[in-house]
Amino acid sequence: TMECGDASGTALLDIKNRTWSKKLLKCIDSQRDLSKCLPRLIQSDDIAGHVTKKAANLFGIPEGALVSSGGGDNMQCAIGTGTVTNGVLIASLGTSGTLCGSSNKPIVDPEGNLAAFCSSTGSWLPLLCTMNCTVSIELARKLFNISLDEFNQISAKVPIGSNGVVIVPFFNGERTPNYPNGKGCICGLTPDNMKAENIYRASMEAAIFGLKLGLNSFMKLGFDAKEIRLVGGGSKSKLWSQMVADVCNLPTVSPDVPEAAAFGAALQAYWALLKSQGKGTSIEEITHEHVKTNSNAVYNPISENVVDYDLAYQKYLRYVENFKPIFSA
Repeated sequence: TMECGDASGTALLDIKNRTWSKKLLKCIDSQRDLSKCLPRLIQSDDIAGHVTKKAANLFGIPEGALVSSGGGDNMQCAIGTGTVTNGVLIASLGTSGTLCGSSNKPIVDPEGNLAAFCSSTGSWLPLLCTMNCTVSIELARKLFNISLDEFNQISAKVPIGSNGVVIVPFFNGERTPNYPNGKGCICGLTPDNMKAENIYRASMEAAIFGLKLGLNSFMKLGFDAKEIRLVGGGSKSKLWSQMVADVCNLPTVSPDVPEAAAFGAALQAYWALLKSQGKGTSIEEITHEHVKTNSNAVYNPISENVVDYDLAYQKYLRYVENFKPIFSA
């Protein structure tokens, strides 16, 4: 079996109607009905089955234990951070970066910046994914042999815009924007600003500018963003958390439970358990009860910073656009 959040990652799902797409399946094989090869779709709060005797013996899990419907990592992370109501966004700051939002209606981006996913809660979860987020920071740290604490301390002293240094962080190629041949580039260097501290700061800004591209796509499609919930290694940095708030001009918060995807899977299983016992409730009620945010990790945008970051972001976009003939081929 499969629920629609995970199924939408196959690119074979009609996400608007939450069924396997007959049209797409016919494009792959016009002679056979490939729907017979695909898992049966179930609701996100359904159970997929129970632990078998063989599985119980292999893994030490009690025989007969409920197995919930499951879902993709981003879908479970959304549940674990309480990103289940319209207008809430979650940003994951890891090696790759993701920005996704809970929506009570399907969101399809004609420009292709956002992937049109269903959520694992019965609604939708449009998602931006960048190939490069903390990559630029780790590479800069390695290049200059500097600790993360030192990196943050020095970067905090550099003004917004990194004194004109701009990093285009497409070290692993990039999917958003669609630059499969992308490379990492340090731009805007002069004899005066070619300093390590400017590269440190620029590497931090670049990662968030990549997420800003996705946020703008959300806004274009009418998504009413209210706040961003931060997870991933980068969310532990106070400087970076404030940077996200200022660049995106939205308040940011961090959930109490850092392993958000695992926590979300547990909450989804609890949701399915209650339904199986005839005690059905909504996932919104469950997350409201169990998901808490850290009151010491709330960052509100600072108005003068918002203005300065917008200027720096526009400069970043000009470099990204000018690299298009080289990186998109």
